[in-house]
Amino acid sequence: MSSTRKLSNEEVTALLEGLNDGSLDAATGITAKECKPFNFGDEDSGLLGDFYTLRLINERFGRQMRNVLLPMLRFSPRITIQPPETKRFEEYSSALDSFLSLTTARVDALKGTILITVPPRLISILVNSFFGGRGDSAVTRATEFTPTEERVIEIVAEGSLKVLEEAWTEILPAKFEMVGSETNPAFTSFVDAQETVVVSTFIVHLPFAEPCAIDILYPLQSLKAIAPLMRSKIQRVGERDENWERRMQLALLNLPLSFYPRIAEPVVTMTELLRLRPGVVVEIPAFEQIEIMVEGQPLFAGSLGERDGKMAIRISK
Repeated sequence: MSSTRKLSNEEVTALLEGLNDGSLDAATGITAKECKPFNFGDEDSGLLGDFYTLRLINERFGRQMRNVLLPMLRFSPRITIQPPETKRFEEYSSALDSFLSLTTARVDALKGTILITVPPRLISILVNSFFGGRGDSAVTRATEFTPTEERVIEIVAEGSLKVLEEAWTEILPAKFEMVGSETNPAFTSFVDAQETVVVSTFIVHLPFAEPCAIDILYPLQSLKAIAPLMRSKIQRVGERDENWERRMQLALLNLPLSFYPRIAEPVVTMTELLRLRPGVVVEIPAFEQIEIMVEGQPLFAGSLGERDGKMAIRISK
């Protein structure tokens, strides 16, 4: 235990005089180690590991997203999932075109919002394919979407959020609620330009056109709140085994259980007990309200009666 004794005024004065006249060596014996600068504004993504959990979520999303595009493309496209990467939102948005579909959604479980970007060429392809066209489709207008294209964007956004909920449910039950949509990154209310975001890219491969990329952006701070889940290598299995459930149900339904009614509990005195002999008849009055026991626990109540010449119990509640 370290001493809490303080130096007296005389000791402090003597120490200062010794340092001034050189009689005391000012060297501490501690050598300076190599230091590196640290900026408190930096956002370290190392807490999230290699985004293993987010990779699993993205794989589930990619598989189910094909079903969202299927009704419009009239075939199930191949979707390639890129590894998540972190970058400044300013860096990401600067590489975007000035015209595309930007959808923001609120995620209460993550205490933040996400951003979904869809290129206008993919929207045009979806509209063209839905009406029977085949082949790459140029953007109709580079400043705004047509009413039909806006409806397709709405379908894709709603489908994407529903698939995201299903992909996240085994990790963290979350509700994705659409907030709004924009066509220009400069007017998107998502995060500050200097904030770090995690970008998940899904490349949609089409046999008759060049691939198109759909991006989902998460604020890094939102994922840091669930950092242990993001780093975890063990996840709950999300697939349901219906055969196992059926076998388990049959096994449970065939369990034998003891089932008996408490009809009476006679009480005798010590004198009456000493007088009991073979042949003596003891009157046992039945309860008006009979408890029906299952494995020793009262589960039902009933009344005593008779049916087909046999004693029976009618369950009343």
